[in-house]
Amino acid sequence: TCTEGVAISDLHVTFEELPALPRTTLTLKLWDFGGQTEYYTTHVAFLDTRCLYILVWDASGAQLDPEGTHGVSFWLHSIQTHAPHATVIIVGSKVEDGSITHSLPHPISAYSAEFPHLHLVDGGLMDSKTGYRIPEVKALVRDTALKIDGIQQTAPHSWHRLAERCAKEAE
Repeated sequence: TCTEGVAISDLHVTFEELPALPRTTLTLKLWDFGGQTEYYTTHVAFLDTRCLYILVWDASGAQLDPEGTHGVSFWLHSIQTHAPHATVIIVGSKVEDGSITHSLPHPISAYSAEFPHLHLVDGGLMDSKTGYRIPEVKALVRDTALKIDGIQQTAPHSWHRLAERCAKEAE
């Protein structure tokens, strides 16, 4: 199914061994943005370098763009423009039995060369309907998120700056 607007959920991840803390649970806020073109302009308000992006492409081939890239290049360009140096996990979805009917036109390494200001991570394939590789992708999200500077802050820096500007304007 396609997300209309935005769907927000929590992912609770437990880190067994953090320096100085034997066991820590971190709540990651998952923001699933609708991929329909009418929502594109709202996405930039939420892009921040300190966020972890999970770029999900349809490996079934049902949503190919005219270039045959599954929109991956478009979204990587948008993230690099508005959140340079961000980390992006690229995952193929809708692979019920682990096989794909369409692949990305380029390997992840080629996207890394095209988008040098992003840290790209190959998330492989998954299927939310059958649960195929969901535990592995969650583990990758957990492990990758832990490496991002400032990930434990409650809100992105850009939101704090916006709040400060609004407070000044109100004075």
